[in-house]
Amino acid sequence: MVRVMVVDDEAQNRQIISQFLKFKGYEVLEASNGKEAVDLLDRNHKVDVVLMDIDMPVMDGIEATRIIRAKEFPVLIIVLTAYGDEQTMKRAAQVGADDFLTKPVDLVLLLSKLVMVEKHIKFHKSKMSVYYESLSKIDELMNASKELMKENEMLTVELVQLLYVVAEYRDDETHEHTMRVGWLSGRIAEKLGLDANDVATVQLAAPLHDIGKIGIRDNILLKPGRLTEEEFEIMKAHTMIGYKILRASSSNILKKAAMISLTHHERWDGSGYPRGLKGDEIPIEGQIVAVADSFDAMVSKRVYKEPKPFDEAFQEIISLSGRHYSPSVVSAFQSLYDEIKWYYKNCREVQC
Repeated sequence: MVRVMVVDDEAQNRQIISQFLKFKGYEVLEASNGKEAVDLLDRNHKVDVVLMDIDMPVMDGIEATRIIRAKEFPVLIIVLTAYGDEQTMKRAAQVGADDFLTKPVDLVLLLSKLVMVEKHIKFHKSKMSVYYESLSKIDELMNASKELMKENEMLTVELVQLLYVVAEYRDDETHEHTMRVGWLSGRIAEKLGLDANDVATVQLAAPLHDIGKIGIRDNILLKPGRLTEEEFEIMKAHTMIGYKILRASSSNILKKAAMISLTHHERWDGSGYPRGLKGDEIPIEGQIVAVADSFDAMVSKRVYKEPKPFDEAFQEIISLSGRHYSPSVVSAFQSLYDEIKWYYKNCREVQC
């Protein structure tokens, strides 16, 4: 059973939630403000979930969430906020909140969330631990890799794996998107007849397609609604940012990743960006990842949309063959239907 901390300055609200959870068998801690919550976590690391109110004296929930993340406590933070308060939700997401509940809290919905948390808490904590460790190592490895990559291929692999984590966590809603794109890109590459080395390189490089998003401001990257034209122009820059980050590497994998970052939003008919390349002007790795990335985005939940059904998304990719996507890549993708269907049915983060 997970251990829950309820943080709310209103004693009645706190007691209602706490008593309900205790009745359901949960161990519950209480705090009346953000500072008290942080102090309790400093003394007791055996907390799994924090239910965090926002408007509180002494220290509000936004600041408390920021400090909890800075201290690297491996807890899930569910923010309690007023219905429709998108600005607060965005600020909370930017500092590291995992989920949201509107007030007054629907206790049945809260219970269902905790049941799901209990099923995946070990995975989540392990993943957060890897993320925090990765951030502490990334600068050191980036500097060392330039001199050592030619001598030590294992360092390249470790660096790529760390970059996966950074790319995935920069965009809070993507979760396992990067790795799914890598898998699907590798399968398409193999179906197209690329040799084994090229298939492996594409599969390892493809998850870094959106690494450039680390240079996009949070208020655009994490925006829950549709981007304005001006915001979309800024978002487009992630292709060039990723290319500039990766292009100077001596690693074949990272060089390939640089080209994928630059070209995965180009379109077969020339309508894409950033350079408006057309047809086979687009490198084959960019053609492949364009399909893999688009399909996975369609069937994944985002803050601004619900996932499309698997078959509807699959048919949409096929319908855009020769316009957005390379006909040969789409043909390879189409031939993998049964395998892709099985894979996505067995991925937790995607609803097929």
